[in-house]
Amino acid sequence: MGGSELNDSDAGAILNLIESMSAARGVDDYATIAMAGIAELIPCIDVSYNEMVPAGGRIRWRVPADRGNLLETVAPVFSRLMRQNPLVRHFEETGDTRTLMWSDFVSLEEFADTALYQEMFRQLGVESQMAVTLPTPPGLVVGFAVNRDRAGFSERDRAVLNRLRPHLAHAYRVALLRDHLSAAGGVHDGLGWVGALAGDDGIVKAATDNAGALESVAGIRVTAGDPLPGALRSSFVAGIASYDANHPAVLSPPQRISNEADGVAGWHVPGPDGPHLVFVHTGVDAAVRRLADTGLTRRQIEVALELCEGGTNAVIARRLDIAEGTLRKHLERIYRALGVNDRASAIVHIRGW
Repeated sequence: MGGSELNDSDAGAILNLIESMSAARGVDDYATIAMAGIAELIPCIDVSYNEMVPAGGRIRWRVPADRGNLLETVAPVFSRLMRQNPLVRHFEETGDTRTLMWSDFVSLEEFADTALYQEMFRQLGVESQMAVTLPTPPGLVVGFAVNRDRAGFSERDRAVLNRLRPHLAHAYRVALLRDHLSAAGGVHDGLGWVGALAGDDGIVKAATDNAGALESVAGIRVTAGDPLPGALRSSFVAGIASYDANHPAVLSPPQRISNEADGVAGWHVPGPDGPHLVFVHTGVDAAVRRLADTGLTRRQIEVALELCEGGTNAVIARRLDIAEGTLRKHLERIYRALGVNDRASAIVHIRGW
């Protein structure tokens, strides 16, 4: 459906959108600007901004004003059936942030057999979808979905979103901090998460308002003008130095900072340029106790904690240096112990969300 080369007009429009997003006052403003810019660049029915916790059936979205009333009527349907969307399922399971389409996974005929298509997308006249997601903690999916009719999308359309992808992520992080939130839509607000922006050198540029509480309960300073604490700064600087904008941006492995406040750990997510997002979470040891109380073995607890760091079975098995078959057996035991049927629900339980 056409080549993937972008012309001078595309490049100019992308640069204009990047500049506009950088001035966003917060996440809602950012979403509005980005939706309008993407719709100008890619022929479509509409563009939506979505924040989802699929395991809990929770969604917060923004849509163009002229589609708002219609989408409100189908929101309960999507909350109930969102995992039937192959893009949601893939992003939730892998943390992949590349631009993908329904057609990368299923044909329209196959998707048309789902209840989600019949009860929602058919009513909206949507027969093809392309989406890009942003780096977020496991269990949370945040991104933009572009909807179109049967004509579908071209590789040029995909190239536009892929070119925008690191800049969408960076502008989102800045907007998030301006909203004084440490995760999308307040999903993690009050649950021990602190967010910060740090430069390439590991010096904090800005932090969420609850950073003061972190110092009070754990003695960990995440304050503008100060370096990131200890080992987290070393991990952060090394991660930024090795970042490749051509690959999906994902959360780093956790870096333990302190044993206070039930254990404190930090994660970071690189961007195309600084500042970069840092998450700090207290109470990380509470997850270990919750898992031990279910009767899981030490090895199974280790597997469960690795599950929360994201990745496919193959990736997790490599990190643990075990066979995929062994990993699957551990996961089956973990799911039974937690009373869940899938990894996303297990992550929600382990994290105590």
